[in-house]
Amino acid sequence: MDEINTDSMIAEAELGEQARAFIESDLGRYMLGLADQEVVFAQEALEKVDPTDSDEIRRIQNQAWLGRRFKEWLFDIMDKGESALLAWKQENDK
Repeated sequence: MDEINTDSMIAEAELGEQARAFIESDLGRYMLGLADQEVVFAQEALEKVDPTDSDEIRRIQNQAWLGRRFKEWLFDIMDKGESALLAWKQENDK
């Protein structure tokens, strides 16, 4: 394994661990809760919005999308970090 690839895997593993620590922290749990609330608020707003108001519908959809994506980004970073750590360990066990 070349040094650049090793450094990249280590960096990705460290970033994944930072994401995990954030998710498990008070701030992380709070932010994930806010993201969940954004989705719920958007769903409720979609039930009430004028069906002909496409700009407002789009704004509400973006609100829900952002709430979902925030969580996905964090969990993706964490998953990629775990995968990088596993790959690094496997490579070093050879």
